[in-house]
Amino acid sequence: MQRFPAIASGLVLASLFAPSSAAGDRVPGERWMRYADPADAGFDAARLRAAEASWTDLPSSAFLVVADGAVVAAWGDVDRRFNCHSVRKSFLSGLYGIYWDRGDIELNKTLGDLGIDDDPDPLLETEKHARILDLLKARSGVFHPAAYAGRTDTRPRGSEGPGRYFAYNNWDFNTLVTILEQETGDRVFEAFDEHFARPLGMEDWRISDGYYHYERDKSKHPAYPFRLSARDAARFGLLFARGGAWGDERVLSRHWVDRSSALYSIDNDTMGYGFMWWVLREPPFLDHGMFAALGVGNQMIAALPGSDLVIVNRANTFQGEGTPTGALLNLIADVLDARTGESAPEPELVPLDAGPPDPRITSVAPERLAEFVGEWPVPAPPLGLPLSTTVAIEAADGHLLAYAPTTGTYRLYLQPDGSLHEEDRRDRFLVVRDDAGAIAGIADEDSIVGGALVAAGEGRDERAAELLALIEDARSTHARLGRAVVRFIGGEHQDAEESIRRVLADVSAGEVENRVNFFGYQFLQAGQSDAARDVFELNTQLFPDAFNTWDSLGEACMVLGQDDDAIAFYERSLELNPGNSGANAMIERIRERAATR
Repeated sequence: MQRFPAIASGLVLASLFAPSSAAGDRVPGERWMRYADPADAGFDAARLRAAEASWTDLPSSAFLVVADGAVVAAWGDVDRRFNCHSVRKSFLSGLYGIYWDRGDIELNKTLGDLGIDDDPDPLLETEKHARILDLLKARSGVFHPAAYAGRTDTRPRGSEGPGRYFAYNNWDFNTLVTILEQETGDRVFEAFDEHFARPLGMEDWRISDGYYHYERDKSKHPAYPFRLSARDAARFGLLFARGGAWGDERVLSRHWVDRSSALYSIDNDTMGYGFMWWVLREPPFLDHGMFAALGVGNQMIAALPGSDLVIVNRANTFQGEGTPTGALLNLIADVLDARTGESAPEPELVPLDAGPPDPRITSVAPERLAEFVGEWPVPAPPLGLPLSTTVAIEAADGHLLAYAPTTGTYRLYLQPDGSLHEEDRRDRFLVVRDDAGAIAGIADEDSIVGGALVAAGEGRDERAAELLALIEDARSTHARLGRAVVRFIGGEHQDAEESIRRVLADVSAGEVENRVNFFGYQFLQAGQSDAARDVFELNTQLFPDAFNTWDSLGEACMVLGQDDDAIAFYERSLELNPGNSGANAMIERIRERAATR
């Protein structure tokens, strides 16, 4: 995966390149400035172009490099707000620094001192000895379920005392929000806006780009997802690369920056952990003092104070995109290798062009938005899908604001065809009406496909056709495959299979297999087990060498009570993948069930 030794010689030289005092004070104003010629930043243009060519082959939607306070490279949608995922934890670490610098937070206070507990599962008395400091280091010893869990390192409750064991667990990170707000009286997103976004001049951030994510069946402490653009993320990274200074102003103490980016725990050969920052432990990154905020999909804000560099990567996880770790580190190594000299004392700088605005952002008269205003169930009831949440929609200045407890607040823009365009995610929503023609809610294309599948499974072919007509122009993989599966359930087997094979000409086999399998599970969840079996069986015909298709077919047969078929299909799955322990467990379960009859 790594090829760092082959480039190390150039990086030893790079560590000697010091910015001029003017460059060391340079920060962006209302807009980022970029080097007209990368050579003025000490970068070899040909090597940088080669790095960009490598980036274009990666699943990454934005990549930005800042050297000595100005942009060297900006690739992709650097002004688009993406979900930050766990990068948010480094934002919170910075806020703790703000209040610690002021003397408003005492890091040695324990959960017991603070009166912190949890519900529905209360803390053990031993867990209440954990300090704020332990939570910042992910060393609380509290192995409690958490909202928005993601990666969770766990052990039995009470098995480790505070400070003794590094365990990346969102309970620590979520509870730190509760503590911050309790101790300061400030709300986390307003505090981020006041102490970072406005002083650093963030261009795209709005307070509504953050929300509290609750999963009260696990914990009363919420997660706090953020959306942020690459160019705003780079401002936050530059603050930390500069030791907490922003031009002539000091936002954070250098002591806090150094303390929060220090190495307290080893996670793997490449990285360790500080106060909610990841610390790089290997050359070439170690040579530059690199530490990083990281999140799902390899969202990254990397600060390299040894070279006055900031590197940002953003993956479009709205669409399931994720940048592979090894490839991202190799790309960063290429960028570092491209720096072969010092910055020019008087470089030519020009404004960063972030690209054209989203053409689907519209502004319409208030009366055209009135029918959308209200609180709507999600999915819309006419789709026949299980209720998952609600969305509250209100009219704003020429557009709509939609808030859902599971995703936060997004703007919606009315399109000429009557659909709604969602900012950032860039999903398309369609109006769903009841039998009387009144609006019953809005739905994305995936939900409409789900409703059409349910209708087809119930034999309501006319209703399925009505729903599919809403998305007849949709070209997404999900919509194309959904239409094919609805036709398959309706008896058009050959036509449906040919349609799926046409999709395979454009989309990977793995994605098609997974999506068709997903449709089968939608039928299972709706209690339409016969339809589920038919779809899983179609998937085995399309992908006969994929063990998972046979495993899923076995599950549908098991639900239907077709035990012999279920065992045969699970055994076929095991032939293709002997390591499929789940199949062995299901076969044993079927046989035990048969023995008790």
